[in-house]
Amino acid sequence: MLLRFAIFFSVLLLVLGAAGVYLAERSIALWPALAAHATAVRIGVASLLAGMLLITLLQRVPVLGHRLGALLWLSHVCFGLVSTFLVYLAAADLVQALVRLATGRQVGPWVLAVAAAAALGTSLLGLVTALRPVRTRTVEIPIVDLPPALDGFRIVQISDLHLSPTTPWYQVEHLVLAANGLRPDLLAVTGDLVDAEADGVRPKAERLGAIRARHGTAFVTGNHEYYSGIGRWLRVIRGMGWRVLDNGHAVLEHDGARLAVAGMPDPTAAQTGQGPNLERALAGIPADAVPILLFHPPTGTRAAAAAGVRLQLSGHTHGGQYFPWSLLVPSLWRHGKGLSREGGLWVYTSVGTGVWGPPNRFLVPQELTLLVLRPATPPGRG
Repeated sequence: MLLRFAIFFSVLLLVLGAAGVYLAERSIALWPALAAHATAVRIGVASLLAGMLLITLLQRVPVLGHRLGALLWLSHVCFGLVSTFLVYLAAADLVQALVRLATGRQVGPWVLAVAAAAALGTSLLGLVTALRPVRTRTVEIPIVDLPPALDGFRIVQISDLHLSPTTPWYQVEHLVLAANGLRPDLLAVTGDLVDAEADGVRPKAERLGAIRARHGTAFVTGNHEYYSGIGRWLRVIRGMGWRVLDNGHAVLEHDGARLAVAGMPDPTAAQTGQGPNLERALAGIPADAVPILLFHPPTGTRAAAAAGVRLQLSGHTHGGQYFPWSLLVPSLWRHGKGLSREGGLWVYTSVGTGVWGPPNRFLVPQELTLLVLRPATPPGRG
């Protein structure tokens, strides 16, 4: 475990270092007037990146983390701004190179100014979206041979809420009211509920216990539960009356029909115990029960389809969380966001109910998802 952390931290430092060098040196190159203050630019960029990293690490310290609210806000806002400007700076570099190749002109200061303005503007718009109460997205899932009693079965999904000291209380309260207003038959929480130690954010998590569903709440872990003290968080979650599905399932009796809700822990669990095991999670499900699966990352879908699972609910990707990083999702994930198909399996990947790190949701607004089961006719029938 210690070796993995050392490797991860070393890679992180290399990435941040490379980003810092690129930000400073290419900004100076595009705007030669900055060369007179090159040392100040380099020190400023290095200090910004070091501060962001240090504050994020301190968040993980028990007792201390929830006391860093203002600093965390500053760190996360800067993280979002820097990560956005990094991409726009690369675009500015490309434009400058093309213009110089075509005309011989130097437009570096202009494209640098446009990149900086675009980064600031889109980050502000993303911040406004991130701070708004979460919207509800309704998706109907056509299930072949769905028993009539399950027609209209309502599943409310919360995923990647990432409760932390920077999560506004009004968003938590709105989430409770909105979820209860949807009258769910089942509340499915597909991981990354929290992003901080239990001290300080526990009341926000426990407030979600006020969400009422006819068949209760099913929960599976995400990777951030393991970063935030999995043992204490599982005690809190079980204390809320939520059903933790750890390579297991629950059979719900609904108006004479049966729905089996299976769940697996995030693959990160393999570092502390047993990782996801689909065979174990599905073992013993009655033949007449409609099987659905909760799994934090939208992976393992081929195995789930082969095993007869009808619907997999996932998250993890955040849909990229904000533009331009959202453009990478389709190339990184087969089922990166929204509703997609894998053979006879429907996969729904939530873009997240909250934010991780940067309070930025530019063009990728967070969602509270209502999934409604509907009967479907298989090909060749009727």
